[in-house]
Amino acid sequence: MKMNNRFIYGILSIVLAAIIAFISIPAVTSKTSSTCEIVRMKNTVTRGTLITADDIELVEVGGFNLPDSVARKLENVTGTYAAANLYPGDYLLPDKVSSVPLSSDLVLNEIPDGKVAISITTQTLATGLSDKLQDGDIIRLYHYDDENVLEPVTDIPELRFVKVLAVTDSKGLDIDYTTPPEEDEERQQTATITVLATPEQAMLLTRYENEGLLHVALINRGNAELAEELLARQDEILTTLYGDGTETDEELPEASIINQNAYEAGISETDTALDTSDTEEPETTQPTENE
Repeated sequence: MKMNNRFIYGILSIVLAAIIAFISIPAVTSKTSSTCEIVRMKNTVTRGTLITADDIELVEVGGFNLPDSVARKLENVTGTYAAANLYPGDYLLPDKVSSVPLSSDLVLNEIPDGKVAISITTQTLATGLSDKLQDGDIIRLYHYDDENVLEPVTDIPELRFVKVLAVTDSKGLDIDYTTPPEEDEERQQTATITVLATPEQAMLLTRYENEGLLHVALINRGNAELAEELLARQDEILTTLYGDGTETDEELPEASIINQNAYEAGISETDTALDTSDTEEPETTQPTENE
């Protein structure tokens, strides 16, 4: 009986060995030895740069354990933009390239009616929130003017709640501070901030951009409901200062200067004018010598 069991086990072992030798091994060998053509980087291309035909090449590599999404045709890569720094020998996966420029162009195509996009310069690390701003942030802007000895820092009612559209470096490329830089990759630094503004706000930003420094303070991030509420409050402030938009363009530049103090006092421009007229003393006529 024991001999029969050993004989059966021996036969099964031989059959299993034959299956491994003649079926499994050839299948694995065939898979590992198969090759295919893929697109590989030939030159170094920095993030945001257009990839040309001279930057890539078609090479034959082993197909074992190769991602299905790797680029296999030159025409699928030529004309795209590097979504990260690319180096010679890199394979190209979908997350490494972008079909559109890495800029705020898409955001700029969705500007609401009556609004504008305008950029301001971050002249120091501190004025730009130490390179920690992100698109979608709600910020407040303060103006510093060292020539104003009495009040060098100004809280600007029109710029209390402003939405950031994009943060860009000195090359005009958008910065994503949510993604840590790769090893040996130099961290991008904020050069400009693009915000969504009304024409009145844009005029003030242009003015303050050239008169002293604009400092950014973060008010909200990641809370969409609060962001909408803050922007609505800013619209109310602008309506108080500038009216409902029926004023002519000639009236707008002066309105900000006149109404800033009026808003702080909680009164409208009309009330300010009335108060001014009420406080004026009527002119008195001096009696003549004949009288």
